[in-house]
Amino acid sequence: MELLALYYKKYAGAAKASDYVEWACQHLYTDDPEVKKLASMRVKEQLNMFEIEQMFANVMKSLQLTAPSEKACVAAHIKSLHAQLVMPVPQTMQIVNEIYECTVAHDLFEEQMRWQEVSDIIDDFQYGDNQKGYTADQVKQMITAHARKLWHMKPSEMDVTALIGQRVTGIDSEIHFIIQLEQGAIIIECPWRIRNADVILLGETDIQSNQREWRAVSELLAGKTIEDVQLFEQCPLLIIQCGDVFIDVFHASAYFDGWTLTNEADFYVFSMHGGSIA
Repeated sequence: MELLALYYKKYAGAAKASDYVEWACQHLYTDDPEVKKLASMRVKEQLNMFEIEQMFANVMKSLQLTAPSEKACVAAHIKSLHAQLVMPVPQTMQIVNEIYECTVAHDLFEEQMRWQEVSDIIDDFQYGDNQKGYTADQVKQMITAHARKLWHMKPSEMDVTALIGQRVTGIDSEIHFIIQLEQGAIIIECPWRIRNADVILLGETDIQSNQREWRAVSELLAGKTIEDVQLFEQCPLLIIQCGDVFIDVFHASAYFDGWTLTNEADFYVFSMHGGSIA
């Protein structure tokens, strides 16, 4: 059990003493004495909740961990439920209902709207007239298709708009693909392509086969203004619009960093190994 999942139960008033002990057992790799103490409680048949919570507080202090916010825990809970829906599962409708109820309970209107359509279909199938005559399998297939679309195209909550309005001043290709800006830079260490609304104009593979194509990259981007920046959470895919062309950046490594956005002031976002964003 992850810390976010444990705290989600805690905030919901549903955490049991055994949940804390289970969490400690899964974190024995830390070799922390307080974790070992809490994990050792698994041999007891009766657990005192007050005692276990105090031991868990000692663990948090010993590991120098900070309690996650309720908002972060709710987001992680919804994400874990959503992740189950990208593959067909028997309890598809129940999971959607749980997601929808969670969004309503926590006033997550935008997330609620993402699930509104399939929630209405489920309600009509289970409690209404099922006017379209859907079968259970058809409803489940629609849910899976919808969940996959949302999963891959969900915008990241990370604010990456700080570079909008900046002009591209140059291209540096000596080590990495660096797009120099008036203030800051975009540093790309992973696969990329440049396209317009219709076709791909140039990509990393083209550069690998002909280094002289860097001149074409400069011609496509130099002097143009960044109009928009989009980051998708699950891919992760970064799309930067420079004038009338788009730069698609794909993090493609489990071991190496992907890209960095910075304005050389208070804005610094990068794609770490494995694709996580920081």
